[in-house]
Amino acid sequence: MSDSIVIVGGGGHARVVRDVLRCLNWRVAGVLAPDREPGSDWDGVEVLGDDGWLESSAAAEFGYAVGIGAVPGGMTLRQTIFGRLLRLGLVVPALVHPAAVVSQAVELAQGVQIMAGVVVQPGVVVGANALLNTGARVDHDCAIGDGTHIAPGAVLCGAVRVGAGAFIGAGAVLLPGVTVGDGAEVAAGAVVRHDIPPWHRYIPGQPIKSLGVQT
Repeated sequence: MSDSIVIVGGGGHARVVRDVLRCLNWRVAGVLAPDREPGSDWDGVEVLGDDGWLESSAAAEFGYAVGIGAVPGGMTLRQTIFGRLLRLGLVVPALVHPAAVVSQAVELAQGVQIMAGVVVQPGVVVGANALLNTGARVDHDCAIGDGTHIAPGAVLCGAVRVGAGAFIGAGAVLLPGVTVGDGAEVAAGAVVRHDIPPWHRYIPGQPIKSLGVQT
């Protein structure tokens, strides 16, 4: 795979991804940003166009990084872009900031992003396109599903299970053995002592709320 990367997205998370790539000494060949003019400058690199550029003959020459972050209820765009990259046969490498501490006994799928200050202990499995954001802590034998966002400063104690597309808010603490289902959301600062069903939202002091039936 080429060590030249194109970032898809031109917002705040893309700038963090850009910094990870700098630290890894990977060349950023350009950025795809629909709200900017092709040929203009973004953080010192060229805007190549919008995501329609992915259909061009030049696209296969590069690797890709998803520069779109995630908020509760906003996981869809990040997952949609990642899925499109895979359908086009493009490579989306896992990115691990050199200031993260990741055990050698960890499984990282394609497109995983692990940011500065993250600690991941042995036996952890991280699914495709999952985002472990700044300073998150993931202890031994946890499983993190595809497309999940573990927000800054969140702590997953041992043997926690987090389903695909879930969102764990900043500073949340998931106690040992807890399961958070697919698409579930945990509020910032929450302490989770019991399982959270799929497609439900947990805010401390409130009843667990359904997010609706997902198809």
